[in-house]
Parts: sequence; structure tokens; C-alpha cells
Amino acid sequence: MVPSNYHREYHKNEVATSNQGKLILMMYDGAIKFTRLALDSMDRKDIPGKGNNIRKTQDIINELSLALNMDKGGEISMKLESLYRFSINQLTLANVKADRGALETVLKILVPLREAWSQIFTTPPAPAEAPAPENEAEQPQPPRKTSFNSRA
Repeated sequence: MVPSNYHREYHKNEVATSNQGKLILMMYDGAIKFTRLALDSMDRKDIPGKGNNIRKTQDIINELSLALNMDKGGEISMKLESLYRFSINQLTLANVKADRGALETVLKILVPLREAWSQIFTTPPAPAEAPAPENEAEQPQPPRKTSFNSRA
């Protein structure tokens, strides 16, 4: 195998064996990376490079959008979908009009979203609290003194 094929194979295996949280973070990382590469291409007047990197970012954002579960996600999913659609529109504008500001706007959306997802996936869930008893009969009672626990 050629060295570049090793890297490609490693990356393919990493994606195939990752959990959902890691995949989402990888997608955001890719979208941010390709947006920055599009900015670099724009600075270098590399029109094909700009177009390819914008297309890659659009593809990733479309995948993020398709992965949304509107039934379970409710309002959050709807707001993310709105941000993704806006980002796709900004990427199209950046590609057609070579609008650097549109790419910077996309980064201002993607970077905080990536940080938020990272916090979600790295913060351990809070322990669930038992529901409060509704009446005194359900209140936990102190242990009774028995021969087993009377030694103090």
C-alpha cells in the first residue's frame, strides 16, 4: 500500500468504528476545515480550489441536515435546520460572487456549533434524581434500631 492509501484506509476505519457523537464532531471539523481552505483558495485566486472546498463544506452540511431527527429533536432540530439552510445559502453566495464575508459568516456559525456539540458529548450526564414523595407516608424513614445496627 502506498503511504497515502494507509492514511485513507485508517480514516475510513476510524469513521466506520466511531460513535455518533464522534462522527458529528468529525463532520463539523471537516466543514470548518474545508471552509478555511476555501478562504485560503480565495486569497490565492484559486477558483477551482475555492469551488471544490465550498462544495465539500456544502456536502457535509447537507449530511448534518439529513441526520437531524425532527421528531425527537423538536425545536432544536428546527433551529439547526434553519442554520444549515442559511449556511448553504451563504456558501452558494461565496462560490458565485467570491464573497469572503459569506465564508466568514459560515465559520461564525460552524465553530460555536462544533464547540457546543463537543461539550454535549464530553460532559457526563447528570445523575437522575428520584422523584419527590407526594405525601408523608412515602417519606423515607430512618433505619430502626436493631441488634445489628445498635452498636455505635
